[in-house]
Amino acid sequence: MLASLFLALQTLAPRDVVAPPSDILSGVIRLPDAELGASASKATIAALRFVRADSGWQADVPFHAGAASELALLSPAAARWKVLAAPRGLALRDLDGDGAPAARVGLAGEFLPGYVLAQRRLPANAQGAWTLRVVAERAEDLDAGWLFVSDGSPVRAKAWLDAHGAVRGQPQAVVAQLDAAANCRALDGWLELECAGAVRTLPLHDDGQHGDAAAGDGRWGAWLPGDLLGEVIARAHLLGVTPRGERVQRSVPLAFVVHEPALALDGTASAEALPEDRVELALDVQLLDAPRRLHVSAEVWSASASGLVPACWISRMVEPEFERGRTVLKLRFDARWLDLAGSGARIELRHVRVQDPDTCAVLEQASSIPVRADWLASRAPVALATNAAALLAHNLAPVGPFPAFQGERAIQPGLVLTHGYCSTGAIWPAAQFTAPKYVFLDLSANRSHDQFAQLIGSRADLAGFSSFGVVGHSQGGCAALHLLTYYTSGLDHASGGRRIQSVATPYLGTPLASLGFFTCGTNSNLTPNGASTWLAGIPTWARAEVSYWTTANSGSACNALAAILLADPEDGTVERTRGQLSGANSMGHVPGWCHTTGMSQPASYLDAARNAQMNAAAAR
Repeated sequence: MLASLFLALQTLAPRDVVAPPSDILSGVIRLPDAELGASASKATIAALRFVRADSGWQADVPFHAGAASELALLSPAAARWKVLAAPRGLALRDLDGDGAPAARVGLAGEFLPGYVLAQRRLPANAQGAWTLRVVAERAEDLDAGWLFVSDGSPVRAKAWLDAHGAVRGQPQAVVAQLDAAANCRALDGWLELECAGAVRTLPLHDDGQHGDAAAGDGRWGAWLPGDLLGEVIARAHLLGVTPRGERVQRSVPLAFVVHEPALALDGTASAEALPEDRVELALDVQLLDAPRRLHVSAEVWSASASGLVPACWISRMVEPEFERGRTVLKLRFDARWLDLAGSGARIELRHVRVQDPDTCAVLEQASSIPVRADWLASRAPVALATNAAALLAHNLAPVGPFPAFQGERAIQPGLVLTHGYCSTGAIWPAAQFTAPKYVFLDLSANRSHDQFAQLIGSRADLAGFSSFGVVGHSQGGCAALHLLTYYTSGLDHASGGRRIQSVATPYLGTPLASLGFFTCGTNSNLTPNGASTWLAGIPTWARAEVSYWTTANSGSACNALAAILLADPEDGTVERTRGQLSGANSMGHVPGWCHTTGMSQPASYLDAARNAQMNAAAAR
């Protein structure tokens, strides 16, 4: 029933997205190098799956420890597990034995209800390779769990998928590398893959033949198996040595979706003239799967006296269309972009990409496609806008006064307050925001940015808002920006202040989204790799409508698990560096606030002073 309700709310009209040539030249709307979407880690991560042995149910996990090393166990039963450890080859001893510091036990956090994080510190003189054993002595404590080891070393590792999305049957690799700044040399590596209930382990190689750049360059890679399909949880492990001979091990979690091949671009396209000096492009494709909704983007280049020059970038959520024996994907743009570029006699599409609307994975792409449009040679230029800024404003102007409120419905501006990923309840103190307002609730849900955006727009319409601004927490900020970019809604008509305001939003993703064991599941848009791909479709004009704050702990860590996995400063979920949105309006970084409730300091959405400021400054 919930699924049918969600489908019923998807009534928003997709926008003909346009960006000026400056966005092409600056690279804002181009896919970045895949390495820029890498996840980083300063810890060792191991999945605990118990195996019966003479001493009971247990797991044997080797790791490399150094000064100030500590470990954390994550499971509903973690507080009752016994932990044994010793230098490799020596008799194991109970870390909770006589004289040992007491284990620190606490709840794992809002995203893992019922889970416990049990932390222990290793002896101060722990050096070299140690063996660790975790024992569940009672049958009722045989829950699977996780081990996290932090050895106090500054060495970090990073890993990434070498493509902006994975498609079954296409060559794709996971690449991993130890922190070059620490001058730590990797000695060995392996890759764990979990997919469809199966776990397999592959060796990582530094031979220049497995997606890594060159043999012996410190980058290690492994090709993904050709039979992978669906959601994949991966962990890249590297074992290395520092210049002082200390051994370190690092594990980097990744999460992505492997898609079935959906289509193939034929490498041809045509252009047709529409009324009001519009151009409709039709890209020829071959469907390899059932027809479905797709996200299509392309740069339009135009012939000028100096050769081809960028005219504009265009994008749209589309359905394949069938006409005159062809299957096509259609995009539209204003022909006056060609006039501003210097000439419209010939056009070519460049950096064409077709993506999945939910994961943003690139399903197909082409570096260039010529466009059949003989009629352009005789088209007379139209003088409407004298520069790109004026034409952009003309193209982005909302159509009609309030299209959702034609007829007898009253015009009603308002404010939408939205939570983020997997929220369990209303978060914003409603009394701190002026009516009319709508408190968006989609509890314990895992939505893509695209699904989330459409829900915001549809719910605001049902709430009676002809125009509205958004105050968003966490993923709610990304969803509002996605809504403004790709769909027409009352957000287009908001006036009098800041259109989108966000707090603690992971615009560049968070490594936590790749762990794979949160109650609501993985979310591709929130991983560093997925976030960088999504951002490549957000033009500067949309980014400029966002005002955002980042937050972080002050003193004690917001969350013990996040403290092991994230780089300071962070708020228990989002690192400050990953909360940035280039081209938007940074309102500053505020310490002393954590991401959500249940952490060491108050949740960032409870800051009454900031809430008052956002309420007063919000567009409606």
